[in-house]
Amino acid sequence: MELVGILIIIIGFALKLDTIAVVVTAGITTGLVAHMSIGDILSTLGDAFVTNRTTCLFMLIVPIIGLCERYGLKSKAVMLIKKASNLSTGILLSGYTLVREVTIAMGVTLGGHPQFVRPLVSPMAEGAAIAKYGELDQEDLDKIKAYSAAS
Repeated sequence: MELVGILIIIIGFALKLDTIAVVVTAGITTGLVAHMSIGDILSTLGDAFVTNRTTCLFMLIVPIIGLCERYGLKSKAVMLIKKASNLSTGILLSGYTLVREVTIAMGVTLGGHPQFVRPLVSPMAEGAAIAKYGELDQEDLDKIKAYSAAS
């Protein structure tokens, strides 16, 4: 009987109801069926939200990055790097790796591949290579993307 929450989630998702409302309703219902007090239910839901808040941040960041890419973030990053003619792809990626390691050591993360590398670091590395060597073929661009993702 304590698994009634799963049934609520299945029905709620099948009816395309508000996701957060369905999950909270399922959690409260499951707690009540399990004879938990309202305080315990709210405490459990709050703890679950706090421990999984990075998931919520990821869901907020992805659409914002998509909008930035749509309105020219990649082209502006490439244009900025092309102006820095002495900057090579290796120096850029090494610098990014150094900054990332320092921020991680301080307990701050810059974001992963979808939030930071794909929209900013990879186009900047491509721009640095184009500024230094001129137009590149697709194989070279693919290598730069792979190196960017690995850093």
